[in-house]
Parts: sequence; structure tokens; C-alpha cells
Amino acid sequence: MSTYDVNDTIVAIASSPGHSARGIVRISGPATAECIEPNFVCNINLAAADRRLAISGQARLEDDILMDSKLLYWPNDRSYTRQPSAEIHTLGSPVLLEELLTGIIRSGARMALPGEFTLRAFLAGRIDLTQAEAVLGVIDSQGADELNTALRQLAGGLAGPLDTLRTQMLNILAELEAGLDFADEDIEFISQSQLHSSLSDCLTQLEKVISQIDSRETATDAYKAVLVGIPNAGKSQLLNWLSQENHAIVSQVAGTTTDFISAKVNVGNLEIELVDTAGLESRSQRISQKAQQLRQRQIDESDVVILCHDVTLDWAQEEINELLPLADLVVMTKLDLIQRVSESLIAIARSSGFQGPVISVSSLTQSGSVELMDSIRSAVDSENNQKTGIVQTTLVRAKESLCNARQSLLSALSANESNLGEELVASEIRLSLNHLSVVIGAVYTDDILDIVFGKFCIGK
Repeated sequence: MSTYDVNDTIVAIASSPGHSARGIVRISGPATAECIEPNFVCNINLAAADRRLAISGQARLEDDILMDSKLLYWPNDRSYTRQPSAEIHTLGSPVLLEELLTGIIRSGARMALPGEFTLRAFLAGRIDLTQAEAVLGVIDSQGADELNTALRQLAGGLAGPLDTLRTQMLNILAELEAGLDFADEDIEFISQSQLHSSLSDCLTQLEKVISQIDSRETATDAYKAVLVGIPNAGKSQLLNWLSQENHAIVSQVAGTTTDFISAKVNVGNLEIELVDTAGLESRSQRISQKAQQLRQRQIDESDVVILCHDVTLDWAQEEINELLPLADLVVMTKLDLIQRVSESLIAIARSSGFQGPVISVSSLTQSGSVELMDSIRSAVDSENNQKTGIVQTTLVRAKESLCNARQSLLSALSANESNLGEELVASEIRLSLNHLSVVIGAVYTDDILDIVFGKFCIGK
């Protein structure tokens, strides 16, 4: 990318914004030691270091104020970026971190651009493009499922199979090109049957990766979000609001919904089936067992469970025990009826172990609509990630290239079966390799890097 210069020394605050027990300032580039020495007091000559160091010392702030800190220093290519790199760990005060950052910039570093540390790791071959996207997936993960998906991809869950496939295809191409170089001599480097077997194996491996993506993209109708809660929790009104049609009867009388009602809802560019179910009654009041069975069946078949609760009511203990463990997000309904949401309601949800989003909405005033839609989409994306094992940004970027790689492999197989010549087979394999290389970043353009790294925050 033309705006990035890997020969600069860059610096940024790498810890999360706001106050915390610890803050981190990250530095990378050829002049890392020179930029640190005026700003970190210790008894070690960093310029002479030849191995990784963890040093206790003091960060120097404005007016020569010293603050106890710790320095992690990588003087060689064993760092994340394969450049001299360092992290100063100190108190997480935003003001102090900004002062330290300013001092290091004054010493010759420049402010890092978004994603520039990870970009340098990619350009240095430390990670591939799918792993860079996994780093972003780790940063943006909103739950354990998303985090685990991103961590698996970062560890090579997608890069490993694609790299193995690419190596196998390169070996086939090398055999073919060796045969072309010695076409005038009676030497067969790879037979037609061996070529067919090898190409078929490559195609099978590629199909496995594509099927992971297709498993959810070809069945968007299968995405189902189910509304659950006690009777009169605002589920029917929420369904009508989101679908913009009066599918469900809305009444102040509890228990109006005894069956289930569904409607298609567009969330971003994704169509979701939203299902309104019968309210959960206490065991002593469960008159319609069939309605409760239908509700449970919808939950079992759902991708996302949305627990609705009237903000004017306290939590029912039975509701917490039965529904909260099933929920992907909690929606506090009827926000228009109160001044503010009771913090105790959210605290009870958290104390019960629920870690998902808790949002407040009003179907009457449509307050909280953007946050609600974003939360539903995030829950669906999390389900998608869990089933495919691939970070969502990689899914979007990689689909077309992988399909093009498959088509070129199919063309190579067809050319081999039709005896069209090894030159044409080799040409199709090269095309397939180019498409595959785009996914893992062995071949890339500035536009691709802009799309991937432009989503990062500064310091990563």
C-alpha cells in the first residue's frame, strides 16, 4: 500500500481506550531502540541487545516525571513484525499514555496507521491474509463462539489446508513444466492417469473449504430467530414492529399467543425468519402443554434465541432458570413506559452467567432499533462463524476467489481428459493457483490490503 512505509518506525497505544490497570504502548521499526532510550530509563543498552528482553524500569514523561514500567523488547526478526519491536507496559491512564506516545514520536517514530502492525507481520510472512483477518476477528469478537472461531483461524485452521493445497498444486505444475521443457525427449514426468488423480484430489480438498462457506450461504432461509419470554413480555409487538406488518395479535391480556407465528425480517442484507412463541408460564399455570411443546420445538430448531422481558417487571426466577441459559441476546421491551432501565435487571442477567448483549427497545417509539438490528445480525454471524469455522470477513472476501479456483481446476481436469495438451492443463492450474493465492495473500493488490486492514483500529 502506497501510504505505508515499512522502513519507518511506528508507535501507537495498543491497549483499549479508557482507564485500566495497565496500558501498552507498542513500537516497531528499524529505529525502535533509538526511539525508546530517551523515554525509558533502565540499566541496559538496548542498541547492543541481541535477544528478547523483559526489563523493569521507568517511563520518562514530560517535565522528567518517571513512572514505574516494564519494557518488552525484541531486537531482531523474532518479533511479530520481524522488525525490532517493543512494548512499554505501564499504568493505564490515558493522559500518561498519550504523554509517553508523544515523547516517542518526538524521538523519531511516527503514529501507526490502522492495522499497520498486523500489515507488517503479513508483509514479512509472519502470517497470511486469512490469519490477519482472524486477528481482526479476535479484536471484534462479541462472544465465546466468535472468539474461538477467530482463534482457530489465527492458528492456521483455514491457512493450513489452503497452504497444503497450494503446495500440492505447485508440485503438479512443476511436474508438467518439467515435461514441457523436455518435450523433445522420451521422458514422462507425470502420466495422464497420475495427473487426473492428483487434480481430483486437489479439487476434493478445495470443495471441502467451499462447502464450509456454502453450508450457510445457500440456506439463508434456515436462519431462524425465536422470541421467548413470559406472557405479555412484548414479543408479539416486537414481531409486528420488526416485520412492519400486523402478523400477531397484540393485547394486554396475557397468553394471547398459544401457537407460534413467524414472519420474514430483513436484517442488513440477510433474511431471517422471526418466530413469536407462546409465553412461558409457571409450572402451576401451564394450561396449554401443547403451546409449551411447540415453543420448545421452535427453540430447538432456531439459530438465535431472543429473550424478551418487560422493563417494568422484575425477573421471574423460573424465567431466569429456564430461558436465560438458552438466550443469545436479551431485549428489554416497552422502554417508553419508564424513565430508565433498572440496572438491577441487567445485573441479575449477568449474575446468572449471561454474557450476551442486553439492549432496551420500544416498539411504540422504535427506540433502540439500530442496536437491536445490529445485535440480531451479530448473533446470526456468530452462529454462521461457529458452523463454518471461518471468520465472517474472510467468508465475504474469499468466496469468489475460491469458486474461480475451483472452476480453473475443473477446466484443467477436462483438458486432461480430452487430451488437449499439457500446456493447456498447466495454464489452467496457474489460473487456479492465482485465485487461491489471492485468498491467502501470496498474490495481493493495494485494494485488497485496503479492504482488509482498513477495518483495523490503531495499535493493532
